[in-house]
Amino acid sequence: MLAQNQEHLEEQGVCLPSSEVAEKAFAAALAGVRAEKSIGQVNAALMSALTKDKEYRRIVLIDPNISGTVLRPVGREYFYPRIGNAISRMQTMLDGLPMRLFISVRNPASFIPSCYAESLRLSTKASFETYISETNLQRLRWSDFLHRAQMKKGQMPVTTWRYEDYPFIWRDVAQAITGIPNKEVLVGDPAPLNKGISLRGAILMHTYLSDHPTKTKDQFDRIRKVFEEKYPSVENEVYNPTWPAELTMGMMENYEDDWYYIERMENVETIQPRVFS
Repeated sequence: MLAQNQEHLEEQGVCLPSSEVAEKAFAAALAGVRAEKSIGQVNAALMSALTKDKEYRRIVLIDPNISGTVLRPVGREYFYPRIGNAISRMQTMLDGLPMRLFISVRNPASFIPSCYAESLRLSTKASFETYISETNLQRLRWSDFLHRAQMKKGQMPVTTWRYEDYPFIWRDVAQAITGIPNKEVLVGDPAPLNKGISLRGAILMHTYLSDHPTKTKDQFDRIRKVFEEKYPSVENEVYNPTWPAELTMGMMENYEDDWYYIERMENVETIQPRVFS
């Protein structure tokens, strides 16, 4: 959505580098740090690559994989176990420039199945049972993720919102990220992009591919398209054929309790739908 508004954002002093540009720039910066170049030199090269040597008041980096991918979104008890290291590296490369993390949280009962379904685009080796086998699902808390992103010192400013609320607050989210004065000029669609395949469809597709392995990407794409059309993802679906309803309900209740805690965390701002009385 921000890319659709890139021309207006640039007029407002907001730099929005593509994910490809940002990935290459930070990879080069990390290589510079490891080569023991001066941080000032690393930072100058990073800023030049991101901004193409133009003046901006804010740089917006969108990276869903900042600390992991859909192949491994959870550890034993944590969302994205590497987030602290990722943030620390970025702060080093930014050399004192102010940084803020913007991230949505989502009901784990729908987030984890959605990640698994999406992961089949990258690898079909793991069954859903294997995918979650080492994770204590009842212990997962987004507040813990935010604490680790803040290096447990509360110093990293964070803005967060609930994925489920996004269709009602998408302009508020975009305004918070970009800092533009008038959110109403933004054009876009609040519909999520990752409609994809449902968990049931993903499990059935994994079983089918285990029995009928593909030899080419074209074969795989054709099979996936068939399963996506027959078993499309439903927004915020929590139906899960592999774990009991009690677990799903418990995860949802934990999520609500966790959001109550997040609302009160130090140096964390939340974006929520307006309530009109």
